[in-house]
Amino acid sequence: MLREALERQILDEEPEKAAATVGTGVAAHGSVAVANVLLDAAAVAFRRMVVATDEVYDLAALVTQLALDGAVPAHRLELLTEILTSAAATAGGIRPPVDAMHARLGEQDLLFGAWLGLLTALRVSSLAMEITETELLEDVLLVFDTE
Repeated sequence: MLREALERQILDEEPEKAAATVGTGVAAHGSVAVANVLLDAAAVAFRRMVVATDEVYDLAALVTQLALDGAVPAHRLELLTEILTSAAATAGGIRPPVDAMHARLGEQDLLFGAWLGLLTALRVSSLAMEITETELLEDVLLVFDTE
């Protein structure tokens, strides 16, 4: 599901089909399981970025810049902040409980946030490493293909 959704989003530039693929994954495995996979993938992207660049981003400044650039609607900044924090914590080795986020946010916001967080992690990480999102996508998916 992860490979197909990301390839449809990034390679094929078909966000509607990517969202449908995520929806199929939710129907088969549940929202918490899918959110876990999406957060794991974002964590892998962040780990790769830190290893390659040793850069640290100020989360508030990053989210503010994303809002100013029009990449994230203002009413979703709090959700994105929570998801990116969770992905970064997972990258650092401490996974926040996704089922607790599910209880607090609800299924729709959890999944939207996890998907947006993954896409943001891929974009930010690829820019920091000065590689394309496609190159990073292959690195991230390789981790899941070997599991």
